[in-house]
Amino acid sequence: MERLFLFAMILLFNSSVTLGQESQSALWEISGKGLKKPSYLFGTVHIAPIAVFDSFPQLKQISQSTDFAIFESGGSPIGIIPEQIELHQPPLDSLFTPEEYLKVDSFFTASPHGSMRPHNNDADILTMVQVALTMIENKTQYDRFDDLIFAGVQELKKPVFHLDTPKDVKNVMDSLGYQRLAKFLVYLISKNTLLNEVNSELDIDLISYSKTLRNPLKLNENPSENFAHGTVERNANWIPKIEHQMQMGSCFISVGLGHLMFRTGLIQLLRNEGYTLNPVNL
Repeated sequence: MERLFLFAMILLFNSSVTLGQESQSALWEISGKGLKKPSYLFGTVHIAPIAVFDSFPQLKQISQSTDFAIFESGGSPIGIIPEQIELHQPPLDSLFTPEEYLKVDSFFTASPHGSMRPHNNDADILTMVQVALTMIENKTQYDRFDDLIFAGVQELKKPVFHLDTPKDVKNVMDSLGYQRLAKFLVYLISKNTLLNEVNSELDIDLISYSKTLRNPLKLNENPSENFAHGTVERNANWIPKIEHQMQMGSCFISVGLGHLMFRTGLIQLLRNEGYTLNPVNL
């Protein structure tokens, strides 16, 4: 179960403790290579408290001042519309035992999200895990940190784009497995405890992140095999899309912090393409 927990968290958000300024900022300005206006790359921790956004008005201002916003999912595709792939998630009642189903349904019924029963045949188990993590970690918060940024940009009616293709999503789900995610969700709800208390190997410090928006990015290191499996190919596929959109105008690019990390992360990949990336001190 701990190995599943570690792998799932690697794909969901990834963060750590603090190091030097150059390698720990969560927000980076992108310039050079003929860009007329700078773009910004933000490494989010998906389950961070919503209060973080209001605590850093400069982040909110930047996210809403650019021409476009880019997220991992949501919005329109960039470039050629990818081939559609059906994910075929099994119904929820086939993923849980009756006892587990009742436990998970009771958890969501007690929240503003309500019972999962009406969505038995079309619910997204990965999103359910992320929502549960948010609820457990932040007690009174029921929406994910990323959703607030997304909503703020949409309110301004700015174009919003996404990076992941259906194939990317399918690969992630194939890696995690629907049954394994369901077991992980039951495990989270049964423990109902903070991530830091479940597995110290993750070195996640949400309090530090929330106060400083800093985490070590280990830009001169290579990722572990598990980490690489969930990020390296996706990062490489995202670069041409990000470049294309930045040439069209300034972009606010918000992706999981893990996608900025290591030599294979977006920071180093964009530098390899000739762009200048500098940390923004918030």
